[in-house]
Amino acid sequence: MRAHLLRTQQYPDLLSLLAMNLIWAGTYPATGLALTAASATFLTMFRLLTGTLVFAPFLFRGRPWTASKIVRTLGLGVIGFSLPLVLQTQGLRASTPAMAAISIALEPLLTALMASLLLKERLPKARKWALALAAVGAWAVAGFPRPGVQGYGMGDGLLVAALGCFAIYNVYSSSLSRMLSPQQATAATFAGGFLGTVPLWLATGAQVPHHWSGPPLWAALYLAVLGTAVAYFLWMLTASRIPMAIMALFLYIQPVLGVVLSAWITPEPMTGSFYLGSAAILLALYLGRDVIPAAPLDEQAM
Repeated sequence: MRAHLLRTQQYPDLLSLLAMNLIWAGTYPATGLALTAASATFLTMFRLLTGTLVFAPFLFRGRPWTASKIVRTLGLGVIGFSLPLVLQTQGLRASTPAMAAISIALEPLLTALMASLLLKERLPKARKWALALAAVGAWAVAGFPRPGVQGYGMGDGLLVAALGCFAIYNVYSSSLSRMLSPQQATAATFAGGFLGTVPLWLATGAQVPHHWSGPPLWAALYLAVLGTAVAYFLWMLTASRIPMAIMALFLYIQPVLGVVLSAWITPEPMTGSFYLGSAAILLALYLGRDVIPAAPLDEQAM
């Protein structure tokens, strides 16, 4: 009986995972709204600068910094925030919506596999099946998009490269959050991403919103404060305590919540594939849950 129960101390972490994925699901419509008044590079720079300022007081409260930690943390910020911006933006322009949807669905799967290979995290058979089932579920939620359009090889490659950057950030943020305090790691990766985005913003014309008010401004503030500062801190905090494969599984909640939020904002009927995919993702979360090891036979007898 005990072998099928979650550890009690994991419930706050699971609530954190649910909260951050709910926030990130809201970033999809918020981003579309914010981009009506600001460029993608400016919006990213604004988000990362806000996150840096929020956590700046914690930079030197915690474990001491070394040159290797500084380089590693700033580099992870560039890989996790700056590079994917360019790769994903250019990839979306040169690829198809189907490939974009599939690449998003594959991020958690690649994250879990990289964590197993690079961090030597144990990946039980049940969790492997859970990740595969969740990937199929995410594909169903997206409406079973099919790639294969000729002439989009470059765009598809850029999307895959962006996917790899996201996965690298996910995996190494886990080890980084153990080397530093979660607040330190969050602040420094934001700073690295901001510094890496400034040259991109300058190279794309250094555009600044001239009339930034109303809904686009509120959407940008949501992205900066909740979608960046709060959500990524929760990610760092949780990554220091639970296996990356479980965190990757919970990323599959985003497309489900994203469809629900979009349907709420712009009422559209939900398809059968959405319900099928959502059920598959929920089942995958159950199959991939962490469990308390079974008690020895002599202990059970007592």
